[in-house]
Amino acid sequence: MRWSERQLAMLREMGIRVWTREAPADAAEGGGATLVAERTTAPAPVPPPQARAPAAAYERRPAAMPPVAGATPAGPAAPAAWVAADWLVVGEPFTATDGAPDAAALEQEQLLDNMLQAIRVSRRAAGREGRACHLAVEEGRGHELDAAIAAVSPRCILALGRAAAATLLGGDEPLGKLRERVHERAGIPVIVTFALPYLLRHSADKARAWADLCRAVTAIA
Repeated sequence: MRWSERQLAMLREMGIRVWTREAPADAAEGGGATLVAERTTAPAPVPPPQARAPAAAYERRPAAMPPVAGATPAGPAAPAAWVAADWLVVGEPFTATDGAPDAAALEQEQLLDNMLQAIRVSRRAAGREGRACHLAVEEGRGHELDAAIAAVSPRCILALGRAAAATLLGGDEPLGKLRERVHERAGIPVIVTFALPYLLRHSADKARAWADLCRAVTAIA
């Protein structure tokens, strides 16, 4: 079978050896044709795919808050991100559940933002009025609390969950009783409501949390 030059080129690219008939030097004297392998160029080795760097783990950072004149952190414990705000939200750290730390933490943050938005408050507000700062504390570890209150100088403090309420107010009253009234810390009204993970698991209690938020708005009206 005769191959065209184009076909031969394609076969060479594929690395296939092609046998052709080559006449020996004494063919004119009656010698027979001999099958020989056509010289082929070995295909260039395909370089291995470049290893891709593993995707960096998602790291959630709080949105930068613009500095406010006169909002100087009190003491070394106060982070530079604390600024003057009408609201200070004290709650448990955004925690992981069911082995999905990023998803769980983001869901809790989203719920907090939605709750604040419902009363026209935001952690990203440009001015003091309507701005909220969030402080994550664990029960029995509230040494940053006084510094945060001094730096933020809030008009109202919102305690999310029993651990936050105990850190702010002391005592061991059940959450149901703590929610029933307006408390006070350093002359600032304190409103207690449910922790974010609890609300995500018990959607029916979101209406009761809304009542707590209305109580907080009334406290600073």
